Amino acid sequence: MINQHMPAILTIILILFGAQMALGAGSDNNYSSAQQKPNGYNEALALIADKKYQEAILPLQIAEKSAQNDADIQNLLGFVHRKTGKLDAAGGYYQRALGINPKHKGALEYQGELFLMRGDKDAAQANLAKLDKICLFGCSEYDDLKKAIAESQ
Repeated sequence: MINQHMPAILTIILILFGAQMALGAGSDNNYSSAQQKPNGYNEALALIADKKYQEAILPLQIAEKSAQNDADIQNLLGFVHRKTGKLDAAGGYYQRALGINPKHKGALEYQGELFLMRGDKDAAQANLAKLDKICLFGCSEYDDLKKAIAESQ
């Protein structure tokens, strides 16, 4: 016999799951929605996909001029600077991204990886704990940072 509350419970579960999926597909770290981003962003994404990190800096800086409060752009600027060995600059960009959006999953993951590069495992673990709270149903950013922490031992 079906409980009279079962349809309502299922509806709530579907709404919560749909909200989580929508958040995961948002601009937080899903760069496929780049059509909405300023000039330079799409070009930078293509360069990053080709691992041309140094070349991606200029188009991202152009995009940043049009959207200074875009956490995705700040996060990617941090990413390309970290990948090119400019760790201090990367840290500043991650801080800006997290200042704009403290729950930016990509920035928390990448900043955690930066912490590991600097030997600060406790700070990386703190970012992992934040991701654990944000990623209600799990997320790749949590998984990737957890793996990086495990590999850093």
